[in-house]
Amino acid sequence: MTAAWRSVKMVWFTLGGALVGYLLIHPFAMLAYILGPQHPHKPWDFSLWGLQARLSFSVDMLAMGLAFAVMGGVAGFFLGAWSLQKERLALARVESERRLAALATLQELMVTLAHHIRNANVVIGGFSARLEKRLTDSELSRQLRMIQEASQEIEAVIAALESLTEIDRTRYASAWETKMIDLKKRLEARREKDEAVRESP
Repeated sequence: MTAAWRSVKMVWFTLGGALVGYLLIHPFAMLAYILGPQHPHKPWDFSLWGLQARLSFSVDMLAMGLAFAVMGGVAGFFLGAWSLQKERLALARVESERRLAALATLQELMVTLAHHIRNANVVIGGFSARLEKRLTDSELSRQLRMIQEASQEIEAVIAALESLTEIDRTRYASAWETKMIDLKKRLEARREKDEAVRESP
């Protein structure tokens, strides 16, 4: 809901309240007063009702009518504010439910993908470690270590995705400005943790 629409709605509620106050509550209050116990009139004397209705909108009763219009406008304003707040809360609740559903679906997808990727990654990392132990060529050993480092990074990505609790998106630098999940902070924390484990005696 745009700010312009909210403003228009508040104006309509305020004007509607003012009209109700002037056209309905004002004449009804005058009729209730004249039919009170201090005035010996018959309640079902409809000619009196018509007389009071005409008197309500006369020039002499203009000040009283405006007072009721102001009170009705104030009541309409607060009613409009309450209605807008109710709509905002409803929209926020729907958006929150949508985000939770999307996050739950994403987490299920991540668990499934992580299972299959981790299985393949274990094979890659395991065989590269075995080959590195058997090779004497320093260049090939260096390349195998690069494969192992890439395998460890894949494992870090999987762990970060599995612990994903909120979706942080960043723009991938490409021609299409594709949005992707931002895992940079999680990967950095994972690397620091792994390095601390390796350095510990």
